[in-house]
Amino acid sequence: MLTRDQAKPAYDSLEQADAAFAAGDELLGAQKLWDAYADAVSAAAQIRGLPCNDDDDILHVLSALATPERDYQSLRVGFSTAHRFREAPARGGPEDYEVECLAPEIPRIVDELIALA
Repeated sequence: MLTRDQAKPAYDSLEQADAAFAAGDELLGAQKLWDAYADAVSAAAQIRGLPCNDDDDILHVLSALATPERDYQSLRVGFSTAHRFREAPARGGPEDYEVECLAPEIPRIVDELIALA
């Protein structure tokens, strides 16, 4: 598991996402959700001595984090969920269903990554 200091950037980004969504700034909220995910994966990669510079690296980190209880495919679902928020600005912002249904999943996904690290 990551230390509090190692996990702090991810949790700070989650707080910033909540504040952005509350203020009606869905683009910033989406970016901060992706930042939270990326910060958690990056910290897990650093602990394991793995690079984390692009999507291929992220998938490699997820493979290293997989356990019998949390298999690689389920970790990929978390990546896909977070990735929707990274790509949201190119689509003009997140869809309403993404904000309502997927955004609340990101804190759980971040918690899981931190616990698996």
